[in-house]
Amino acid sequence: MVKQLLDYPVMRMGALVLGVLVALPWSLQGLFTQGALLTIAAAFMTYGLMPYVIAFAHRIGALDVPDARRVHAVVTPRIGGLAVIIAVNVTLFLNFNYSIELKGVCLSALIVGALSFWDDVHELSASVKLFGQMAALLLLMACGIHIDIGFDGWWAIGLEYVVTALWIIGITNAFNFLDGINGLAASLATATCLLMGLLAWHTGQMYMLFLCLALAGGAIGFLPDNARYNTPARTFLGDVGSTYLGWFMAAVAVMGDWSSDGAIKAYAAPLLIFSVMIFDMIHTTVARIGRGDVRSFREWVEYVGRDHLHHRLMTLGFSQSHTVIIIVGFSCMMGLSALALVKGSIFSVWLLLFQGVLFYIILSVLMARAASR
Repeated sequence: MVKQLLDYPVMRMGALVLGVLVALPWSLQGLFTQGALLTIAAAFMTYGLMPYVIAFAHRIGALDVPDARRVHAVVTPRIGGLAVIIAVNVTLFLNFNYSIELKGVCLSALIVGALSFWDDVHELSASVKLFGQMAALLLLMACGIHIDIGFDGWWAIGLEYVVTALWIIGITNAFNFLDGINGLAASLATATCLLMGLLAWHTGQMYMLFLCLALAGGAIGFLPDNARYNTPARTFLGDVGSTYLGWFMAAVAVMGDWSSDGAIKAYAAPLLIFSVMIFDMIHTTVARIGRGDVRSFREWVEYVGRDHLHHRLMTLGFSQSHTVIIIVGFSCMMGLSALALVKGSIFSVWLLLFQGVLFYIILSVLMARAASR
């Protein structure tokens, strides 16, 4: 099995070496040239590292065994996200001057990734994972990453920390929930990072653009070994990959300054970009409470079911590949609305938000129809 997964070792090694070489801080001019190099570097390194991560997964027994709630049919290594983490951090280390905020984002994401790696190997309880995420959150906030609600007073500071905690942990777990079929999580991460990168460029935050492109590159490099529909996936992101990507994206969204024209635009833009994840988490939570499947916060954290957006779309008859395309298409549609929103009038902002709400109401009806089948 491992030998089969190490097909074309020369090509993989070449990709790894090329990725490291491209990641070196070349003195090149041009915004998109520099951004493209960061994306290519992280993508090539992820692709080149993957066979070694897969072999490591077999050695330590980090394997996903098929069961009734999974859609795959063969034993599959589940720590492929480790290659993404290594590639992204090497790219960032070689190309970025680490501000205190970026240190907080990177270190807290590594803490969450390390905790999730241990979970992939030894299966931690949901409460322990949540405790670890809270510790990483405290580090993130200590480095100055928190949502600014624009009010003064002790109550405002406390509210900012509460909202930040809900956002970071909520998005992290919402993204993790969508890691259920081949190619979905990495494709959604790629789309989200590229949309945030475009938003950063649109708002003059070139540093944030490069950061988003490096993260997108890591997700892109993972796809060849996971987004496979005629043959089994070679590896899964695992919690180590999905929680790392989700945490990093959520933290970058807080770190950025998405509009100087008012709080509504600044907060509405990332809400639209992440709206597919938010919708899936809210919809499944409400549905589970309504069915009586969960009755406490602990049950909600530990509950595992086949009632997420991708499951419902497949119930309606869509294949895995078509489901991925549809969900990523939803994300891009909402993200493009976010790009239009930040430079539009306040009337346009409310129209785009209303459009988003209307879209998700229709999607809720479709999910309810799928649930009744």
